[in-house]
Amino acid sequence: MTQVKTLSRVALLLTTTAALFLTSCSKNKDVDAQSLTLRDQTLSVTIPDGTSQSITGPGVTSGTIARAGSVYTVTNFKQAYSTGPGQPADGNLYWRFGVNEAGTPANFQIKFTGIATGDITSADSLKYIDKSFATVVYADWASASNPGSSPAGANVIGMNNVTGTGIPPAVLAYANGAGWYTYAWSAGHTVTPVSGRVLLWKSGTTIYKFDIQSIYLNGVTGGSFPYYNFRYEELIP
Repeated sequence: MTQVKTLSRVALLLTTTAALFLTSCSKNKDVDAQSLTLRDQTLSVTIPDGTSQSITGPGVTSGTIARAGSVYTVTNFKQAYSTGPGQPADGNLYWRFGVNEAGTPANFQIKFTGIATGDITSADSLKYIDKSFATVVYADWASASNPGSSPAGANVIGMNNVTGTGIPPAVLAYANGAGWYTYAWSAGHTVTPVSGRVLLWKSGTTIYKFDIQSIYLNGVTGGSFPYYNFRYEELIP
């Protein structure tokens, strides 16, 4: 698969009509079925403190995971997926915090999807809070904010705001002020994180905090995407 180098190629498709933007950017393909393998889904990947290793899990094509104490940092995570003609380079990527590895369409805790694979969703609860990553604690769940309404659907944290001129109303509709990234419509069609915004995932009494640092290869804004760079930590009551 030829990797799209920047979102500017998407702009060539998007600027004709807002409808084309919404059609092309919202289509996604799951991890290739042929790349999935049978695994014991109850086993956790153990990463010794102070070390890093290649990401494991179905369909993984790139990425490492490092551990520093209780914080895990994922770099250049990507899974195999297929795209359609004229479609921007997006797909569905899956992650499982509890076992420190990639997931599948049937077994995941968060899913990266949607516009440039920048939307985050889950079958469990999601919230966000504006605090530094290190200071977010378990009790912050109570005061954290819920995802806003979006054409992308319910329980989705995606585009926070969009900058530039001549932005189609249909694109503006995604910028709900409750997202994790800023979309630069007029400056390279790039995605950058909202500074100081931390996301929270909750299932039962288990809570993880995580923040997205980049969707680009090696964290270089405007480079090849989607390659997810993020960190996470389980919060203890």
